[in-house]
This record gives sequence, structure tokens and C-alpha cells, in this order.
Amino acid sequence: MRAALLLVIVAVTTASAAPRKAESKKDEAAEKKPAEPPAPPKPIDPALQGVLDRIAKGDKAAIAELDKLAPSHVEDLGTFLGRAHTTPADERRKTLEGFGAQVPDEKGRFVTPQRKSAKEEKALDSLDWLAELQKLDASAPGAGELIADVAALRALASTKEIKAAQVLFDAAFKDESMIYRDEVGRLLRGMEPYCIPALMKEGQSRNYDRKRYSNYQLERVDRQEPGKALAAAAGSEELTVAILETWRATKHREAVHAVWGKVNADSPRVRAKAREAWRAYIEGPPPPPAPMKKLQLPGGKLTKKEKPLWLTYRELADNELRKWSNELLGTDYPIVDPTLDDSDEGKTPKKVQKIDQLAVTKELFEFFDKQRADAEAKQWAEADGKYKSGDVAGSIMLLDRLLAANPDHGSRAQMAQVYLAYGKQLEKSSKWPEAAAAYSKAQGLAPQGPDANDALAAYHYTLGKSLEAQGKDGGPDFRKAMALKPDYAPAKEAAVRASGGSRPTWMLYAATIAAILAAGVFGAGMALRKRRASS
Repeated sequence: MRAALLLVIVAVTTASAAPRKAESKKDEAAEKKPAEPPAPPKPIDPALQGVLDRIAKGDKAAIAELDKLAPSHVEDLGTFLGRAHTTPADERRKTLEGFGAQVPDEKGRFVTPQRKSAKEEKALDSLDWLAELQKLDASAPGAGELIADVAALRALASTKEIKAAQVLFDAAFKDESMIYRDEVGRLLRGMEPYCIPALMKEGQSRNYDRKRYSNYQLERVDRQEPGKALAAAAGSEELTVAILETWRATKHREAVHAVWGKVNADSPRVRAKAREAWRAYIEGPPPPPAPMKKLQLPGGKLTKKEKPLWLTYRELADNELRKWSNELLGTDYPIVDPTLDDSDEGKTPKKVQKIDQLAVTKELFEFFDKQRADAEAKQWAEADGKYKSGDVAGSIMLLDRLLAANPDHGSRAQMAQVYLAYGKQLEKSSKWPEAAAAYSKAQGLAPQGPDANDALAAYHYTLGKSLEAQGKDGGPDFRKAMALKPDYAPAKEAAVRASGGSRPTWMLYAATIAAILAAGVFGAGMALRKRRASS
């Protein structure tokens, strides 16, 4: 009986092991399966390639042309830098080393220590690679390719565009362009603050070399600390949003406080992106716990117990929520940070009440939004009061501020009436450009409103007058105004004058009708001739 039972167990075990073994082999086969080759790069724009070819042949004037083309050819320049070069990297490396350039080896490592004195750093930063390359004899190994490559790198940097900084950074890690890593770093620093999103993103990379390189560049421009990074982007909504998006995607631990600082920003775009980044910190699976280690105390002793080396981004966000909920909503959530010494030795660890981070976030966002809505209601009431009392210009000043902070304000239709009245005031004073702007805002605020057509007609009329005052042709805009509002007398008179005479408007229409009839008679005559010819 025991023998039979043993036989059954062995059979079951063997049967269950067989699938696992098969799966294991399948996994091994999948691992050994070669990765699909990357998609071939898109061909470079022939016009851009032609300019780069001229630069490689020594045409210095073509460098200025390249700088003009660069903003619309960022990806093309990245493809160009990563192309297969005619001259091997080792030979190009020697040419660069010939005039003292700092060039990494084939593994990206610099022979000399990266940390240099301030004087050495300044000397290296002032070394003009392009000028030195242009001094070389044309027979120097890879001279033409080197000149074209460095010109392409500089053209990318000259764009001051966020996406160009990422292309530059990638060039420092491609096999064909790795030798330019020192020059790339210098150009990235020169692009500050537009390099910040790319450097912040790479600073959170799992690739040690990319992470180290990016953090070094951030350290050199003093933008490694998130608060300083945002301060550098002040005044540029696009750049601020790009930095916040980088932190959202990477869940940058040190940026938790900086992100929270923007969740109630005046700019709707910045506010929305900051809230999106904040939710990334508190939603989804928690991050792995921080590593534990015995910390060194004054005097060289170590703590008796291991302590976490840092708080995770989720723990930092939790503390931020507790702090602001206590301050703004009157809650009493305890905030407990881990001790960095043995003061808690022998004490029972305090149980900290958990909070619903999503719920507290919602409460705080609603508090901010109500506060903002109340402030905007007060501003609108003040602006409306000025308008009704006759101070239209004063009302407009307040409305401009209000709409800059909230373009989707609920009282846009009423605001359109104020801008329409302001446009009429400016038109009477012959302030044509200002009147055109006011009418444009009136139409834009209420495009389906009862006065939208009149506002658009007035915009074209005053724009035409503005052009006319500058010695330009305002006729097309006068005619657009007439098409929108046929009984618009000032536009009719202006259209007549713009046409080169003082003929009445009916003569313009008569001339147009006569031309149409003449064209019809001509067409009929041609058709008749064709029929006769065919018969």
C-alpha cells in the first residue's frame, strides 16, 4: 500500500514538474531571442544635408545658414550626429586631443579626473573647439566631419529649445558622437534654463553614466535643487510645465515639495500639470522602502539600530499633506519623522494614524479652488462696478489681470460687453491698434454672442485703419468688415478711398457685376465657337 502511494506521489510530482520545466525552457528561449533591430533613421532633409556638406568642406558662411535651419530640424541634426562616420572615432579623437580638447575614451571615461580647479574649468570652458578645428589642415583625420559635427551641436544649442537639449544629451552617449561629450556638456550648460527638463529626467535614469553626467551639469549651473530649477523657469509657462512633467514621469523624490508649491499656481496650465504630477506621487503602488543602515553619530559611534537613509516620495507627500491640512483645514494629523540618533531607544514606537492621501488631496484642492473662485468673484464685481460707473479703462485693467489668471472665467459674455465699449472709446480717439485689440477680445470672449458679428466687423475696420496709418493697404480688411456688416458706413467709405478714388459704393458693386456679366458672355461665345468648329 505504501509503495502504491509513493508511486502516485512521484507520478503527480513528475507531471507537475514537466510543465514548469517546459515553461523554463520557453523563458530561456525568449531571453536568447535576439532583440528586434531599431527602426532605421529617417532620411535627413536634403536642404539641411547640403548645408552640412558645405560646412564640412570649409564654407564658414554656411554655419550661419545652419543656425537658421536648426529650430525646424532638431531631429534631423540628431540623426546627422549619430550617422556612420567615414573617419573612425579613434582617429577623430586624436585630432581633437591635438589642440587640448578633453575627450573620453571608447567607454566614455575621461583620462584626467573630472573634478578640476575653478581655473582649470574656466580654461577648458573658454576653449573654442570650432575655431581650433578651422585652423587645422584639411588633411587632418576627420577634419571636415569634426567641423560639421561641432557646428551641428552648436546649432542645436542655439535654438534654446527644450527638445534640442534632449537631442544634445543623447549625442553625448551615441557611439559615433560620444567623443564630443565635453563639448556637449558645455553647450547644455549654455542652454540653461532650457536644458533643465532633459537634465532632470536623465538625473533620475537607472543608467549610472547618464545619471552622473546629468547631475554634474546641473551642479555646474546650480540647478540640481528642484526649487532652484523652478525659479530658473519663472516667466516661462512652457518650461515650467515641461519640468513638472519630467517630475511626474520620474517621480523625482526631492521634487515633492516643489511640486506641491505649484498646485495652486496662478497659471491654469501650470496648476493642472502640478496637480497631475502630485497625483503621480500618491497614486499607484508605493515605492520600495528606503535602505536601512546604522548611522554615524558625533564621536564616530554608530546608532544601535538601523535607520532609513531617507523618506520615500510617498512618505514625503504624506507629510506635506498632513502639514497643509493641519494649517488650512484645522486638522490635527501628527507628523513623525524617523530619528537620526538613539533617542528613541527603549521607547515603544508611536503608531501614526494613516490618512487617506487621495481624500486629503481632494479636500485641499477644493479649498484652493474655492479661495480662488471667491477672489475672482470679488475682482469681477470690482471691474463691473467700474464699468457701470463710467470708468471703462479702469475696468479693462482689472479684467486683463483676471483673464490672464483664468481665461475660462464664467462671466466671459458680460466681459465681452466691456471690451466692446472700450473698443468704441478707442475708435473715437483714433487709437486704431488699441481699438482693434479691444474688439478682438470682445469677439473672442463671446464668439456666439449677440454682438459677436459687430465686434468682428469693427475689428477688421480698425485693423484696416491701423494699417492705413502705417502707409499700408487696409482695403482687404475694410472689405471684410463690409462683408460681415453690409450697412457699416465707415467701412464702406474707407473701402472706396482704399480703392483709389471717391466713387460711390454702388459704382464698386456695379463694376463687379459688369465684370461677372462680361465673363459670362465671353464664356458663352467660346462655347459657341467650339460647337461650330466641331460641326
